[in-house]
Amino acid sequence: MDTVAIAGWETRAAALTAELVAAGVLPDPEWSRAFREVPRHVFVPRILGDDRTPVQVDEAGWLDLVYADETLLTQTIAAGDGLGRHEMPSSSSSRPRVMATMLDRLNVQHGQKVLEIGTGTGYNTALLSHHLGAENVYSVDIDPSLVDGARDHLARLGQHPQLAAADGADGWAKHAPFNRILATCAVTCIPPAWIDQLTGAGRIVAPLDAGEAGPLLVMDKTAPDEVTGRIDPYPAHFMPLRDRADDPLGQGQTTGFTGTGVPHYGTTGLDPALLTEGGTDLALFLWLHAPGLRIARADELGRLYVNTAAALAEVELAAGEDGTWLVKQRGAFRLWDIVEHGYATWTALDRPGPGRLGITALNSVDGQFAWLDDPDGAHSWPLAPTG
Repeated sequence: MDTVAIAGWETRAAALTAELVAAGVLPDPEWSRAFREVPRHVFVPRILGDDRTPVQVDEAGWLDLVYADETLLTQTIAAGDGLGRHEMPSSSSSRPRVMATMLDRLNVQHGQKVLEIGTGTGYNTALLSHHLGAENVYSVDIDPSLVDGARDHLARLGQHPQLAAADGADGWAKHAPFNRILATCAVTCIPPAWIDQLTGAGRIVAPLDAGEAGPLLVMDKTAPDEVTGRIDPYPAHFMPLRDRADDPLGQGQTTGFTGTGVPHYGTTGLDPALLTEGGTDLALFLWLHAPGLRIARADELGRLYVNTAAALAEVELAAGEDGTWLVKQRGAFRLWDIVEHGYATWTALDRPGPGRLGITALNSVDGQFAWLDDPDGAHSWPLAPTG
């Protein structure tokens, strides 16, 4: 069966595009045309459900899922943590409105070269190729099987962009420089190679791997060895940039606390409930103080957990008679102490959201920092890969 020409996809694609236009994420008519004319179903022949098994639906139901404004899980990899091995997401077709937003932020012009980091299914690669011409599109992915699949999908549409199975952190020096670099995987800092391979006046758009906050980075080249930009508050949750095809986690990342050490017991005057009430604005601000920070509230256990790969704090949700909360800390440092300081700073600075934050990145991982309001201001935090 020729699934490219399968009946009913055009109507669904047109409806999805109209939905994205109405939502304000497709202001450019040329991108709207790409979303209408590129068949997403060619790139998503199989969808995995919440139980990590293929969704069993008839053809019409499959098309309905494919042309919904939803993220579609397409691949998992078994990975272990302290609770055993699990099938963890390793590839997906991202939510169309997020893709549209990132393409809009890219502000790419005809004739410019784009490097995509994270080929995945190839659908986003196809949108870029439709808009710019495949000769201007380059894409890499760490997983050779994904690259092979994407190449086949793209060829069915007559598109032949340059694809390679490679570590996205290295960019693609052979074909540099690029006018734009678009990452469909989340990063904790800007890989130096991206900065080196970007033209003057070039732009990088990438999701920031900041836990539940998950904003976008929109970075412009401001010097031969530097990019700078404000954090875009648009929520864009992506799988991490990874350096191994058989590992769904990014370099140095874990699914939870992996450290050891003698517990430290104490109390805190900070109500742990305030951490979840602060939402993603607070989560991002605390992540700047403790990269890799994750926050989880377990009401059934009566505790709040905060952790990085190297440290863990457990805080009782119920206050004691003296109005304080019990804290148990383990690991390489006292994480809750950092959280207390970060929360106090956040409130003192009038609870800044991502719109007040920016990032300046030199072409080295130890020369990158986030800043509040002004790159030369009083408040900044170093960025570095988690681990």
